[in-house]
Amino acid sequence: MDSDVIRQKIKLIIIYFIILSVLSSCEEKKEKDAVKLIQERIEKVIKDTTPSVVTIFTKPKKSEQILFKDSDDESIGSGFVFKKTQTHLYIATNAHVIGNNNQVYIRFYNDRVMKADVVGIDNPTDIAVLKVKINHINKDIKPLALEDTKNINIGMFVLAAGSPYNLGHTYTFGIISALDRNVGISEIENFIQTDAAINPGDSGGPLLDLNGKVVGMNIATVQSGQGLGFAIPVYILSDVLNQLTKYGKVTRGYLGINVGDLSEELKEKLGIDYGVIILKVKKNSPAYLAELKEGDIITKFNGELVKNSKELYKIFQKVKPGDMVEIEIIRGQTKKVVTVIIQEKS
Repeated sequence: MDSDVIRQKIKLIIIYFIILSVLSSCEEKKEKDAVKLIQERIEKVIKDTTPSVVTIFTKPKKSEQILFKDSDDESIGSGFVFKKTQTHLYIATNAHVIGNNNQVYIRFYNDRVMKADVVGIDNPTDIAVLKVKINHINKDIKPLALEDTKNINIGMFVLAAGSPYNLGHTYTFGIISALDRNVGISEIENFIQTDAAINPGDSGGPLLDLNGKVVGMNIATVQSGQGLGFAIPVYILSDVLNQLTKYGKVTRGYLGINVGDLSEELKEKLGIDYGVIILKVKKNSPAYLAELKEGDIITKFNGELVKNSKELYKIFQKVKPGDMVEIEIIRGQTKKVVTVIIQEKS
């Protein structure tokens, strides 16, 4: 073989390996850049949100103070600023953090303490709203924004913020592991599950995405499990915070039915892959008055497709007492639309 040809082949081989080396280096650089970008984003979220995250504690009543004479303030939970007016900051937390205490205090990120007023408590969702007056201590604090539910997905990165074990501001990092979890903690759940560590004292703190927006409120952890923390989802949180702030209480609609998911056999028989079956209609309820019956299959609620019972619950949260809604059902072999006037849940 001609020596020039050999040299040319060797040259091409060398170039080939140089290109591979460069590409490998570029991929490594891209990976490092991606990690650095995430790191910088996390640092920014912590920096921006820290002033809005608070520690919540109570002090004993005067008649009980002798029992606590030498004790420090007892941290009982966390919270976050979600609204600001000209006169007040409004703070979200868990109802169980407040309990029956009427002397509730807020410790801000700068260790300054202020007494808070209880605006409203909603026990079914375990959500409460407090407010403090704006002064030189907190005038620069900004409320945290709530994320849109449609942007929340399994696998997205999240930060859980709070004050665990009275240690002060702490952030833990993880992902959303699951959605719509029901674990028997509250009357109304559909929790976000996360592996971001949630510890005693974190209750009421925000679960944040990497844009610094609130996707949920920390509520509980499973002590016997690893990476099993739960948060109230923002679509429940948003509605309850809004009602508590405006009215001091939450008014819910009442339909008066119990439903269940469709079996695979029933779906196949009906030729559908969505809907819920009515298991019980409560006497004199709005559903009863509209002549809904046990065995009816609900396929649409107010124009929205009902995939399963959890989806129906989400859709139903949008209606209020007095609303007139249309429910599309299958009864036997017939499809029909029933109009129902929603009542207030007592």
